[in-house]
Amino acid sequence: MKKLGEKVYCSKCKQKTNHHILLTYSQESNSTDDFHWHAEYHIVQCMGCENICFVYQYGDEDIWDYVDGQRAWVDDFTVYPEEPKKESVESKLFDKMFKIKKKDFRNAPESIQNLYNQIVESLKMGHDILCAAGLRTLIEGICVQLKIKKGYLYRPDGSKIPDEEDIIRKHDSLGGRIFELYDRNLIIFPQALILQKVVKFGNDAVHRMETPSYYTMISILDITEKVLYDIYELKNHKLLKDEKSDE
Repeated sequence: MKKLGEKVYCSKCKQKTNHHILLTYSQESNSTDDFHWHAEYHIVQCMGCENICFVYQYGDEDIWDYVDGQRAWVDDFTVYPEEPKKESVESKLFDKMFKIKKKDFRNAPESIQNLYNQIVESLKMGHDILCAAGLRTLIEGICVQLKIKKGYLYRPDGSKIPDEEDIIRKHDSLGGRIFELYDRNLIIFPQALILQKVVKFGNDAVHRMETPSYYTMISILDITEKVLYDIYELKNHKLLKDEKSDE
């Protein structure tokens, strides 16, 4: 049996393999035509797994490539079933951008909701610097709205950090105020640690014009939305209201 002139995708082997030609139907232009072409329709069999598929082979005077440094006419081979297309990183990001949807935090102050909406729009538009800076501003806005002015600083292991005088005291920095959210049981400790990183990302965006990757920004937004939900929505959950009415 004659071998197909090019490796094509085998749906069973999941890769391009050599194929035997079982049957061929051919067509071609007339010798008197201005444009010359040829086409072959093959039923082929994988030389590895013996799977059967269909291949369309086509060539004309406009299809050429350099072979061993010399210009040569080549054929296009199209196999059916076709090889699955690999989704590029760019297309994945593009799809992800349009899947981002704003959430409605009904119990959050209007200023917090509006800022959150602007952050989501910035991310969808690819304005990563504005998004990172906005997330930092949102965290500070939450602290301001809850009248949180100071808080202890913590190490990742949960121990408190003393100041330069080796005294454990509250700080009015945004880092301290974030940990005060934790101390007031409004967020959990891992969230507080992550929000510290969000603040750093925002600072880097404003002062160094640097931002994390798009996927990191998506992850940060997810965590920030969880924080907004825990602080403003969870205490007003329908099941908690039903529990009170049952008493």
